[in-house]
Amino acid sequence: MTGSALALVLGSAVVHATWNLAAKKSSGGIPYVYLVGMCATVFWGPLGIWLLLSGRAIAPGASAAGAFAYIAGSSLLHLGYFSTLLKGYQCGDLSLVYPLARGTGPFLSTMLAIILYGERPSVPAFLGALLIAGGAFFLARNGEGGGGSGDEVVGASDALRAAATPQAAVTPQAAVVPQAAVAPRQRLAILYGLLTGVFIAAYTLWDKRALSLGGVNPLFLEWGTCLGRFVMLGPWFLLTRAGRASLAQAWRDQRRPAVIVALLSPVSYMMVLSALAVSPVTYIAPAREISILLGTLAGNRLLLEGNPRLRTRRLIAATAMALGVAALAIW
Repeated sequence: MTGSALALVLGSAVVHATWNLAAKKSSGGIPYVYLVGMCATVFWGPLGIWLLLSGRAIAPGASAAGAFAYIAGSSLLHLGYFSTLLKGYQCGDLSLVYPLARGTGPFLSTMLAIILYGERPSVPAFLGALLIAGGAFFLARNGEGGGGSGDEVVGASDALRAAATPQAAVTPQAAVVPQAAVAPRQRLAILYGLLTGVFIAAYTLWDKRALSLGGVNPLFLEWGTCLGRFVMLGPWFLLTRAGRASLAQAWRDQRRPAVIVALLSPVSYMMVLSALAVSPVTYIAPAREISILLGTLAGNRLLLEGNPRLRTRRLIAATAMALGVAALAIW
């Protein structure tokens, strides 16, 4: 991986973790997904239109129909990604869902790129990919904080210990949510996290083909997917009374995080797409997962998620991911 590609990926990781923190705080659903797509379409519209009118949206000689087919497919995959990610954040902590989603995606991307595209990473780079994915799963092994924000639900083991003590009846934390209610939410959070990872792998491979075979400009591809989500969900949110009401409610309650995500999410992925244009998927997809560490730290420190006992595990996981990124960068 070149130095410029690594810089793009690491910069993207910082931006990505930031907008996921905003998304977690929103606790939004499909109306929020549409609001983000609408804002991103407007904010980045001048860039997309300029690329289209200047002839820079699609490479010379590339099929326009094929390029827009790639954009439509990417829009569907990103719609699934945003929907499952936000459902996961509604059920569990950022420090649980984010590592699972970001760890599953690159591992599947790397495996499928080897199978489908014939990419052959070096042995150290392949081991680096495994270290990053393994570190992510190790980081998320203890999903004890699951159930939304840290001040709403206690962890399963903490609830059991609290129930076994005489003070349980008067301890506010122990009375918030019983363990029986926490466990299903944890399982749902894990399920949505893994499903989000599948969407990540799918859109990474699809978008790589859009760049290399479809000739789509990476900046235009990202704006096109925002526009695609806006168009696909538009009939419901713009033409029905219930849709307009839910969109208006989302704007009143969640416009600040929606604007943050609309501005930062495209920046993050544009940086990744630019790196994909010059480096293999097997290097880019795992390297961007250093954002796992940043997202987990944000959940632990800013949202007060997690448990002090997890600090050693987090340090081990962070070390594994750092070594993995180093392996990808050097080899």
